[in-house]
Amino acid sequence: MLVELNTSPLSDSRILVVDDDLSTRLMLVKILQKEGYEVLQAPDGAAALELLRPGRMPDLVLLDVVMPELDGFDVCKHIRQQKLTMPIVMLTGLDDVSAIDQAFGCGATDFITKPINWPLLIRRVRYSLRTYRMTCALDQVRVMQKEAQEVAQLGFFEWRPSCGRLDWSTGLLELFSLPTDIGHKGVNGYLERVSLTDREQVHQHLERVAAGHLEKATYAHGFSAGDNERYVRVIARRTAADSILCVLQDITDFYQARQTVDFQRRHDNLTQLYNRSSFYSRVDEALAGDGSCAVLSIDIDRFHMINETFGQGEGDKVLQLFSLRLQAATQGFYSLARLSGDEFALLIADLDDVEGLAAWVEQLQLRLGEAYDIADQPVFIETSIGIALGPEHSTEASHLISAAVQARLVAKKAGGSRFKIFDESCQQDYARQLYIESELRHVLQRRELKLFYQPQLDLKTGTVVGVEALIRWQHPEMGLVSPVEFIPIAEQMELIHGIGYWVAEEGIRQAKAWHDQGMPLRVGINLSARQFSDEMLADKLSRMLKDSALPPALLDVEITESVAMDNPEQALFMLRKLQDLGVSLALDDFGTGYSSLEYLQKFAVDYIKIDRAFVSNLITNPADQGIVRAVLGIAESLGSRVIAEGVETEAELQLLSSLGCDEIQGYLIGRPMPASEIPAVIAQYTHNESRTIIHETSL
Repeated sequence: MLVELNTSPLSDSRILVVDDDLSTRLMLVKILQKEGYEVLQAPDGAAALELLRPGRMPDLVLLDVVMPELDGFDVCKHIRQQKLTMPIVMLTGLDDVSAIDQAFGCGATDFITKPINWPLLIRRVRYSLRTYRMTCALDQVRVMQKEAQEVAQLGFFEWRPSCGRLDWSTGLLELFSLPTDIGHKGVNGYLERVSLTDREQVHQHLERVAAGHLEKATYAHGFSAGDNERYVRVIARRTAADSILCVLQDITDFYQARQTVDFQRRHDNLTQLYNRSSFYSRVDEALAGDGSCAVLSIDIDRFHMINETFGQGEGDKVLQLFSLRLQAATQGFYSLARLSGDEFALLIADLDDVEGLAAWVEQLQLRLGEAYDIADQPVFIETSIGIALGPEHSTEASHLISAAVQARLVAKKAGGSRFKIFDESCQQDYARQLYIESELRHVLQRRELKLFYQPQLDLKTGTVVGVEALIRWQHPEMGLVSPVEFIPIAEQMELIHGIGYWVAEEGIRQAKAWHDQGMPLRVGINLSARQFSDEMLADKLSRMLKDSALPPALLDVEITESVAMDNPEQALFMLRKLQDLGVSLALDDFGTGYSSLEYLQKFAVDYIKIDRAFVSNLITNPADQGIVRAVLGIAESLGSRVIAEGVETEAELQLLSSLGCDEIQGYLIGRPMPASEIPAVIAQYTHNESRTIIHETSL
């Protein structure tokens, strides 16, 4: 810190002259004024003290010693008692040493004997003022330095190695709340407070500076200050042959902030596990070793249902609890990471027993699958785990982790808390899935999706009364891609909403076209679980119906039994909103799930569709006949119509008709076909009393 010291005699300096001798006082005033000073004068001590007030405080006092009542010594004492620091020059005719000692003892700065040597007086005054100014400036520097040290949290100590002496500055003692007798311990008093992990290194730094091998050393270390652990930055410099000055700065806040930032950079904020980049680094380190390692890719199955049912806050709670169980199961021996939303990873750096790993993973899945208390109710989850072994499956971290992910996707398709160790079949399956994922992102823009329609026949009237819209993907290279393959991927990628609403809009458009051509067909569209959970579903369908002017009754919204029963209360709320639109509702794949008759009655759907699994063996299996009869009885009691899917033979048609089934759908009536072929089917059943069955062989 540089401070300019003004040592020139300024003309605005104010001097107080105190002398009971008028002639001497006037002479002093005249000479001082001639030098350019502002002069105040007082005839005695009491008057002098009256002039000492803020705003008019003198810069120097010329004070006669011998005065009546209040002599110069007493005035000097009063001035110093008021904590005033201006220089006081005593004027005295006394030349004995005791008088001089008494003057300095009262706080005098200097003295001049009478008779006065006037040239000497001017120089003594000038010197005293200059010295005072320098002292004030230095005091200001000290204050500023002290404040700067407090702001910067700085302090210092001086170490003299030859005598073992170490002197701590007052500021340093205060900064770290250190005992005043710490200096008695020498350099050991300092080293004792350095953290154990840093102590040897700090000692070496000091010794190298003391030996002259280093002019300056800069280092940082943990520092014990009272009951608190601090972190300091130190600059140790040789200032003399036997003197080392060490400046310490408390950088605890900065260090902790940096540690926090560094932790956040390497860890997941929600679970505090490693993040993706840190985990990749850990896998790289494991692969660099000589032994084997294993990477586990762990995914929570159908996690989106937890978020949709309980909200994201509770979903985050599940992720945190899940991570805690992972940590408890691994006991800190393995590296854990959260790679994305509900995708976790685990690294076993030293693997010596693959068979034992499989058994351990089974136990891990059981532990992870135990109930979680969410919103005051138990929630059970399933996990899919993929395992890749290094260096067997790859010697690169990214490839090894990718292999684990591929294996997990295969395990996920099998369902039910499965795990899979990577093999070639995983690679082939995953390559196609990656390609499908990439192509699905552009499927709507490229207009590669098409709707095929499968007719539905009313068994009482013998006429086609409706169709089910079935999506197909006509890819230029893969050909016709089954929805069974690409719809689950679209759901995982959150593309199902766009695809689902395209199906709805296209189905409504086609239904309106048929309606305007005199063919009022009911068009059924299927809703996925993700789409059915969209709060804006009813509003979007309502807008589509209004824009197309299609009678709402010609739109049939189909949901599967499992979707409806996954969250019955939410399903009931959404179904009522759809019923308010005037559309018809169908419960698809009935009998394959776990329907509750209580909720089935509340749902009040217009159609119940019997799954083809119960129709394919209907002729030969009495159990399936019993199930169909039961469904027909339930539907009749609920006032719902029944549509049997997968009808392929005339015998199945006749039996279903005799049992009282309302409508059928299947290859017997027609395969899924383009919209342009539906009018021919309608015409065939309208004009052919014998109900000749059309077999579509072109699709």
